[in-house]
Amino acid sequence: MTDIWRDDAPGERRAAFVENGNIVEIHIQRDALWALGECGAGRIDRKTPSGAYVIADDNSELLLRSKMGAPEGARIMFEVTREAIAEPGRNKPPEIILREGVCEPLMGKDALWETRVASLGPSAINASIAEGFDVAIAGQSQRGDVTISFQRTKAGLVFDIDGIGDAFAINMVAATEIARLLRLYQVGAMVLIDFVSMDSKAQRTQIAEAFDAASVADPRPFERTAINGYGMMQVVRARPRPSVLDQLFGTRIAALSDETKAYWLLRAVAQSTGFGTRTVTAQPDVATLLQSERWAAWRATAVRLAGADMVVVADEKATGYGHVHVAQS
Repeated sequence: MTDIWRDDAPGERRAAFVENGNIVEIHIQRDALWALGECGAGRIDRKTPSGAYVIADDNSELLLRSKMGAPEGARIMFEVTREAIAEPGRNKPPEIILREGVCEPLMGKDALWETRVASLGPSAINASIAEGFDVAIAGQSQRGDVTISFQRTKAGLVFDIDGIGDAFAINMVAATEIARLLRLYQVGAMVLIDFVSMDSKAQRTQIAEAFDAASVADPRPFERTAINGYGMMQVVRARPRPSVLDQLFGTRIAALSDETKAYWLLRAVAQSTGFGTRTVTAQPDVATLLQSERWAAWRATAVRLAGADMVVVADEKATGYGHVHVAQS
């Protein structure tokens, strides 16, 4: 039995593909960023030997990876072919192609998201998918006596496997679980897996084939190497969008980004109950982001959904992603 769960909030939309009550895929769209397939306009900021950097009308920077005849400063129309991706220590800008005129059909963020959700299944229900982030935040999955740890690096996502007992049995569990995690968090680009070393080439082949079998239901294409004598296997997956891990942590390693904290606080405001003012307490950088002009529309939406006013308080001692207090009135 399959279901589609939707969990939308101001500025951040979520959906999950669910099989027999278990979340199989998590999809996120954040409206502060350009979405895959979205069209826009801007000007050529500076040309490079192989393309150009473009400044969109919202002052964001985008990358064109093809040569063009138009001069710097020229106005262009574009379509996003890869979304912006945050990696540890850096942000990679969205990639675009040129359009001669207005994109046909012209699709904004709302329509693109509805199309993306519809591709998961014929209907969707409202349900929280927050539990799907637990393993991502911990950076570790436990399957019996087998521990699968993972961390983002500039080069890609790295998995490490630990366990007690037979290496083949440990790796068989890990291969299936890693395939599940890659699909769950929509991971793309390079993945490096450090299996427990095995002397037998035949066993290494069996583990790689078990990974392939566990990946059959995942629609994202990938290529992989064989597992070498040291237990290393490299997987390369398509990456049209940031993974859930990229979105949660941004340019940080194993720590929620300010953007994630701000989105989650607005979500808490929008879903809160009661009649009193919502006081949002957050770390100073998060509070600044919440109060910025760019986030004004999402603040207004959260206030409308809560049916009450909202105030933001900066507190250096705020823990977690902050908290929302509902005044008694």
